[in-house]
Amino acid sequence: MNPRFGQGAVVVGLLPEQDPAVLAFAVELAAATGAELVGAYVDPGSYLIEWDPDGNVLGKSLNRALDPEDEAASAVLELEPLLTAAAEAHQVSASIRVLGGETALALGRLAQAVNASVIVVGARRPGLLAGVNEVLAGSVVRKLLANQHIPVLAIPRVDAHEPLHG
Repeated sequence: MNPRFGQGAVVVGLLPEQDPAVLAFAVELAAATGAELVGAYVDPGSYLIEWDPDGNVLGKSLNRALDPEDEAASAVLELEPLLTAAAEAHQVSASIRVLGGETALALGRLAQAVNASVIVVGARRPGLLAGVNEVLAGSVVRKLLANQHIPVLAIPRVDAHEPLHG
């Protein structure tokens, strides 16, 4: 059974050079609810390394070991101090996980494994390449909303354009 909103961990998707508002919102939510904050970086060059015929993914893809020469290692070296500093400033318990596989599915598996009550992600990056990637791979937010049984909070970019409504 999924925890009620605010009664389980807060999972936050992390990316290098991500809008700081995503982590700020996630840590404030964790502090307000007394929840643990679990940062998640999904290695874009990764894939699932184990599964069983029932569709279960075993633990290695939920916190995989990093090769020091790997691009993911440098991303984690950038992200972990940011997560730690934000958590300490709000007196929140925090950890970081490196995940394998498709981003939305990996975040969902982690949320289930840590009994999360919410997944926090940012809006896609601006630019042509980000748009092409979204067309080819699909929107992470859209996939999460279609497949999760817990709330998904999408944080818009601070530098996003003005809303089109009145």
